[in-house]
Amino acid sequence: MKHPKFITLTLAAALAAGMAGCTSAGTEAEPTSAPPMTAAPTPTASTQAPSTSHEHGEAVDDPAKIELAKEAAAIMTTWDPTKDFNRTAAEMRARKLMTKERAKEVTAPERPATGVEWLNAAEKKATSKPTVKLMTEHHEENTIAITATWQWVTKDGESWAGEGKQTFYFTFTDEEPYKIRDYVSELT
Repeated sequence: MKHPKFITLTLAAALAAGMAGCTSAGTEAEPTSAPPMTAAPTPTASTQAPSTSHEHGEAVDDPAKIELAKEAAAIMTTWDPTKDFNRTAAEMRARKLMTKERAKEVTAPERPATGVEWLNAAEKKATSKPTVKLMTEHHEENTIAITATWQWVTKDGESWAGEGKQTFYFTFTDEEPYKIRDYVSELT
């Protein structure tokens, strides 16, 4: 990640919590534009409601940032394997929601997506339909976490559950209109 403050805050929180609550990241079948996390950012011991503020008076969950995060996660998990070369094609579509600097970092791998789930969806000409949710238990300062799950749906109405969950951790610019400054994700 390009933001040392974010990394420092994440590492400090992990050390302070004694690494409690960290989970290993799942591995993806294909590389993504953002490096997979080795551990999810550690939630603080806080039991505050999601709309509370941190010590600097900034809102933890600004409604505009939450909506932007949900929109980005939905775009990034909407795939059409008959048209998309790999999962990164969806991240490419979400670049419009990012800063110019972050958008430039999204690059697609040169190899196509593989795996049973992707190949089955391509064979049946299915498209993913994501469901995105705010992770209200995540309280990392200036970060919003969103989980996405998906159903594969064909044009004739056949559907089946996707095999996994993707969790995104977004940071944003400080002024409206907000843009995604950085993000990482893990597929579990």
